[in-house]
Amino acid sequence: MPDPDDDYDDAPPRRRPRRDYEEDDDNPDDRPRRRRRPPPTDDGLQYVVPVNTNVLAILAGYAGLVSLLCFPAPFALLLGILALRQLKRNPGQHGKGRAIFGIVMGVLFTLLGLTAVVAAAFAK
Repeated sequence: MPDPDDDYDDAPPRRRPRRDYEEDDDNPDDRPRRRRRPPPTDDGLQYVVPVNTNVLAILAGYAGLVSLLCFPAPFALLLGILALRQLKRNPGQHGKGRAIFGIVMGVLFTLLGLTAVVAAAFAK
């Protein structure tokens, strides 16, 4: 009968015994390993939650969106071009649509801003 004064919580946790490799096993690292499952991909969800998306592409998309104010439009253009260059080097990343959106909005509102500046200069 176990002694009630013994404290079983202090015992070290039980470990699984290690497998002994035989001499004919060349390398114990050749055994199959568990692999992580990639996260589920949903094409529609990537536009809302930028998982595995290039940072410059995200910045270009937001700068293109804010370029309606005409001030950050050149930055949207620059960030979009830089993002496309990085995406070409890293084909596993996403964000091409955001980068193109940043370029289009950047070009559009940079030209609109330059036209407004030139028109204001000639109006005097």
